[in-house]
Amino acid sequence: MPQTGEERITRLQKGIKNGLHKLRGLDVADQLGIEILTQLVGEKKTMAEIVEGIWGLKSSDPGFSSCYTKVRRATRNLESKGLVSTRLFGRDKPYRLTDLAMINLARIGGKTKQIPALPRVDLATYLATAVLSIPIILLGADWFRMSNPSIIAVFAGFFFLLGVSFSRFIQALRRVL
Repeated sequence: MPQTGEERITRLQKGIKNGLHKLRGLDVADQLGIEILTQLVGEKKTMAEIVEGIWGLKSSDPGFSSCYTKVRRATRNLESKGLVSTRLFGRDKPYRLTDLAMINLARIGGKTKQIPALPRVDLATYLATAVLSIPIILLGADWFRMSNPSIIAVFAGFFFLLGVSFSRFIQALRRVL
């Protein structure tokens, strides 16, 4: 018998709770962070909705503000790791899982490693772009002399790496926003 969308989401939430200890690269160690990720699977929720989903408290209940503060801190921690995102503007800001979080949550049971928010290849590309900018700056300040073919090679390499760096930066932003 095929499962409905609700049953799939419930099964996925249970699987996340049971297998979240296997996440190596996400560094989600506390139970509240796990609960927040579980609440956000398949839907967007505001902080108040997350508090209601975890503790069953409404905004008029006593103890809501302390739970809300705990959820806000944990959500900010998850945001800093690129797992949770929200709109920048607006009154009620619903939170959602980022693409990076969805990919890594889907890899819980597998043997593949988690994807970091900023891969080493990207860091190497950014560093190489910065290193190639140094001779260009020195040439512009007239502190450095090079032959014309060398200048052309340095500029070509710099602009190529600048394009690759910009492309990788946009891809990284798409994963975490």
